[in-house]
Amino acid sequence: HEARPLPARWQRMRPRRRWRVATLLACGLASGAAAAAPADYIFSPVVERGEREIDSKAGIARDREGRSAWGGKLGIEYGLTAWWASEATLNFGREAGANPRLDSLEWENRFQFTTTAERPYEIGLLFEVEREGRSADGLELRTGPLLQAHWRSWQGNFNLLFERRMRTEGSPPTELGYQWQLRRHREGRLEWGWQGFGQLGPWDRWAKRGEQSHVLGPAVFVRLDADGNHEHAHVEAALLVGTAGAAPRATLRLQALVPF
Repeated sequence: HEARPLPARWQRMRPRRRWRVATLLACGLASGAAAAAPADYIFSPVVERGEREIDSKAGIARDREGRSAWGGKLGIEYGLTAWWASEATLNFGREAGANPRLDSLEWENRFQFTTTAERPYEIGLLFEVEREGRSADGLELRTGPLLQAHWRSWQGNFNLLFERRMRTEGSPPTELGYQWQLRRHREGRLEWGWQGFGQLGPWDRWAKRGEQSHVLGPAVFVRLDADGNHEHAHVEAALLVGTAGAAPRATLRLQALVPF
C-alpha cells in the first residue's frame, strides 16, 4: 500500500520564537473587521493533546456591485485531551456600508475519532456555539463531520456543516454549508493547494442556484522559519472566486497560526 499517512507534525506546528505571537496579534486586530464569511477557514479533524495555539483569520470580500465587506477572528485554542480541542474566538465585522464592530463571541470544539498516522484518513466532528453581539440575533449553532485523507504527498479535506440560529424571532431553518481543500505537502517553506466554501440553503430543500453561494480558488501555505521546519508557525492565504449568484465576486482570506 503506497499511500501512507503523513506524520502529525504536518498538521500542527510548535513555535520557538515568542516574538511571532506579537506579530500575530497585530494581524488579527488589524484585520478589524467584517462579516464572518470572508474570514471562514478550513476546520481540521486533527487534535493534539496539550497544544496551545493563537489563531488569527482575516478576509475581505467584494460583491458583484463593487462593495466590500471585511471579517476578522482572533482566538486561542487548547488541546484538552488527545481527542478534544477547544477554542474561544472574538469575531470582528464590517458589512458593506456599515461601521466596524465586535460581531460575536464564539466557542469552537473539535473532536477526533481516529488516531493520527495509523490510517491514511482522519474523522472528526465540529460543535460550535456563537453568541451574536446583538441580543436580537440570538445564538448560532454549527455542527458537522470533519474528514481528512492523505495519499502520497497530497492531503484532502471535506467538511459538511449544519447551522441553526436559536433564541431569535421566527423559526429559521437549519442551513447546510460545506468546505473542501486539496493541498500538496512538500519540503521547504512553501506549499500550495485549492480551497472552496459554499452555502446551499436549508439542508432539506436547497435554495435555487442563484441564491446559493460557492467560492473556490488557489491557496498557498508558508512556514515562517527559513529552514522550513514543519513544527513552526505558519500562515496561509487564498484568493477565492464566486461561482454562484449569491457569492461575492472575489474573496481574499488570510490565516496565521502560532503554537506557544
